[in-house]
Amino acid sequence: MRKRIDKYRGYLETTKAYEIARRLFVMNAFDGALTIMGVVIGTHFSGVSDAHIIITAGIAGSVAMGISGISGAYLAERAERKRDLKKLEMAMLKNLDDTQYARATEFASIVVAAVDGISPALTAAIIVIPYFFVPDISMDWAFYASLVLGLAVLFTLGVFLARISDERPLISGIQMILVGIVTIIIVGLVAR
Repeated sequence: MRKRIDKYRGYLETTKAYEIARRLFVMNAFDGALTIMGVVIGTHFSGVSDAHIIITAGIAGSVAMGISGISGAYLAERAERKRDLKKLEMAMLKNLDDTQYARATEFASIVVAAVDGISPALTAAIIVIPYFFVPDISMDWAFYASLVLGLAVLFTLGVFLARISDERPLISGIQMILVGIVTIIIVGLVAR
């Protein structure tokens, strides 16, 4: 088992898939958070009073984002990596189909696609959690808790980005929260 893990780790290092996956994780988690916050705001201001509708819309949206992310990223990443493999083959005047490098590029495409699909679905699912507690809490409380969770997700993503770029985590987290607040205001104005 350890040998297999080392092999896959080597694939990711060889193809630099870690960096691509990390970048896609943040971008798509950000998209998932803002999208579902928009759904929550829109349903709230539309007068939806059934938590099940918001949960269903949120989960359906997160599943759709996940499927879109996985399939789109896989197809795009695979095409890019195949192109690069063909260029390398032409430069080396050798077929590389049955090599470690070819297997590494396919594995990288799968990992990048999984990260691309899971990250928005995960953040979106987090944001609808408060609606599972209705009627123990009111729809208004679920709405506000959902927005707070969304802003917390954005803050966490900002801190994560700051750690990557060796910047100040608090500043980066606050910047992400500001984007979330602007989104809340704009979507709130549109939805009213």
